[in-house]
Amino acid sequence: METPESEKTRFEVECEFVQALANPNYLNFLAQRGYFKEEYFVNYLKYLLYWKNPQYARCLKFPQCLHMLEALQSQQFRDAMAYGPSAKFVEDQVVLQWQFYLRKRHRLCMLPEGEDQDVEESEEETVENEQKESEDEEDVVIVEKPEDEQEEQAEEAAEPTDTSLLNT
Repeated sequence: METPESEKTRFEVECEFVQALANPNYLNFLAQRGYFKEEYFVNYLKYLLYWKNPQYARCLKFPQCLHMLEALQSQQFRDAMAYGPSAKFVEDQVVLQWQFYLRKRHRLCMLPEGEDQDVEESEEETVENEQKESEDEEDVVIVEKPEDEQEEQAEEAAEPTDTSLLNT
């Protein structure tokens, strides 16, 4: 029987370990050191699936770790993580998910009620506009400013800005 203190310590250690699984480079480290080939470690990963329960998942700061934990149940994924390019690919996908998920979430939060159905249409329009802008940018000629103007702009950029807008 564990004491309340040891239960708390175990909870914290397991929570930190599960969240560390969100880092593809850490998974690559574990795979290259042979941990994923050890039966006791694979069993430990199965045991950690209890973190998918909502009462535990709400304690996680990096919920993508649960997806990685689920993927680690597959021998094929564990083998693939031993190769640097595979880990890099997974890392790139995680970063892209963060970027676009947050952007889309921000857009959805900023919409007035009743405009939810127009989100997909506006996303398509945004993609089309970005393509048009990139085509237009190809025709742009860049003219360098004299050094005096560049120095003035650098000084203006160095001046303190109104930070009250950042706190909103």
